[in-house]
Amino acid sequence: MNNNFADDVPVIISSVTKKIVNTINVHGLAETGSSILVAVSGGADSVCLLHVLNQIKTSNNFKIYAAHLNHQIRGDEANRDEEYVKKLCSEFGVECFTEHADIPKMALEHGMTEEEAGRAARYNFFQRICKENDINYIATAHNKNDQAETVLMRVIRGSGLSGLRGIKYKREDGVIRPLLDITRADIEKYCAEAGLEYKTNSTNNDDNYTRNRIRHKLIPMIEKDFNPGIIDSLSNLANNLDDDGEFIDGYVSRLYERLRSPMPGGNFKALHINSMKLIKSRAVLSRLIISCARDEMGQDYSLEKKHINSVLALMSDNGGAAVNLPGGLRVVKRYGWLEFCSEVENAQKDLNSSNNGDFCIEVTPNKLYNIKNAGVNISYILVNSNALKLSDGDIALDADKLGVTEAFSTSRFYVRNRRQGDKFAVYKNGKSKKLKNLFIDLKIRSEKRDSVPLFCNENGEILAILGIRANEKYKMTRFTKNILVIHYEKYED
Repeated sequence: MNNNFADDVPVIISSVTKKIVNTINVHGLAETGSSILVAVSGGADSVCLLHVLNQIKTSNNFKIYAAHLNHQIRGDEANRDEEYVKKLCSEFGVECFTEHADIPKMALEHGMTEEEAGRAARYNFFQRICKENDINYIATAHNKNDQAETVLMRVIRGSGLSGLRGIKYKREDGVIRPLLDITRADIEKYCAEAGLEYKTNSTNNDDNYTRNRIRHKLIPMIEKDFNPGIIDSLSNLANNLDDDGEFIDGYVSRLYERLRSPMPGGNFKALHINSMKLIKSRAVLSRLIISCARDEMGQDYSLEKKHINSVLALMSDNGGAAVNLPGGLRVVKRYGWLEFCSEVENAQKDLNSSNNGDFCIEVTPNKLYNIKNAGVNISYILVNSNALKLSDGDIALDADKLGVTEAFSTSRFYVRNRRQGDKFAVYKNGKSKKLKNLFIDLKIRSEKRDSVPLFCNENGEILAILGIRANEKYKMTRFTKNILVIHYEKYED
């Protein structure tokens, strides 16, 4: 990236622009040639950010976009802000993406505050726009005052080190904050000098919000009676703790990669309980739990000490089987793992289970079947042992023991899912085990069991659990001459 941004700014060279340029360089927020989506509410902060980035885009080959989400909370005022953002972007020559979201309805449906629902909706919208348009970064207009207010709010709530690190300059998901070294007063001065109009959100004056009370009452009192430079002090505190936090994060991240679920393609996040028990540092254990929770819920997800304690209690031999955490996150102790599953994911699993239903399909040789209920393709053929070539996922059965001839005239086979009372031969003498118990032994997750495809004969006997194992009575041996080969593959394979 060009390290002399400020010298190349074609319109306004000011201390604000220089500070923003320095912040981008020092914290590596964007590289030359980056594309940046600016979140523009219409307020002074976002208008200033959009203007500065638009001024320096040519010298650094930036491509600048804007996005605005109408929350439909403030009626005509919200519509006014949306129209202003569109007009401003048109004047700047910046492509602007807008969308409406019914935040009150969303908050009610998900049991969230309107503030939480609005934040979630905004970031989902921004990330979708970036994905659809191949945009590298999302720039938000958080400033130094926002940082100070956040740190102070977390002090009041009893936050630990992670919380006191405040707002990050750059997140792993591509969100950047170029204004974090700029005060709100300097931003408003910049807008005045540049002749930039901006809109004021009426909710900013509502002291029912904790942040507004901190902004309007607590910080002015501290400035007057204790420390006139409290904004800088709190911002410095966040920066100092962030340096220490980066080291700890690096250590925990490496450890998390070793303890997380190793299951390929698994759609759940988990931590290995026995490995967790070897860790004596409560600080590390807490961060591992937070890491797994954020892996499932998103990087903004946070947990209080009481929530972390409830998860740690699951590791005990006498601990419960599951705990429910904020935001619909559920942690379940299963097969030696702590599994983290979101409410949305659980609901989807329930939906999938109810929609799958039973299936039973008659299959004939030398034909490929797409079994949607199980998410697999299967086929089967008869071959001589001399011509046997097995692929991954193939199961080989002794055709002579099955009474299968080349004509298949007397043999009928089916692929179905499990039925109540199913048994499966796990010994060569035909001794069987309940299929349900076998699934438990194999650690097949309960919500997956109804979709496991079973290859059966016309009498309902299970000849093979596709993708897993063959019936021991009919398994191919070195004496087998004619072989029934069942080919199985998952869609993702």
